[in-house]
Amino acid sequence: MTSVCREPGCPHLTPCPTHSGHTGWSPSRSRAGQASFRAALIRRSGGACEYPGCDTPYDRPQAHHDRPGYTPDCGRLLCAQHHQAVDPHAR
Repeated sequence: MTSVCREPGCPHLTPCPTHSGHTGWSPSRSRAGQASFRAALIRRSGGACEYPGCDTPYDRPQAHHDRPGYTPDCGRLLCAQHHQAVDPHAR
């Protein structure tokens, strides 16, 4: 899915070469929401990385938001390697 950069006035498509799309962590992020989001992704994927073709064994799957929200359709479970690949600002 292609979209325009979130930075006001920027004509680039995402991922934007000037604005990485990272706008920082939202101060309103819910810890409980994050925990339930991660648990739902683990249930859906069986704890396996959802990056296409990944067979990397890992012990700490990471929840990645593809878009805002806490429902499973808003993200995917990734291994650390692929989480860094899709989001260089992942922690």
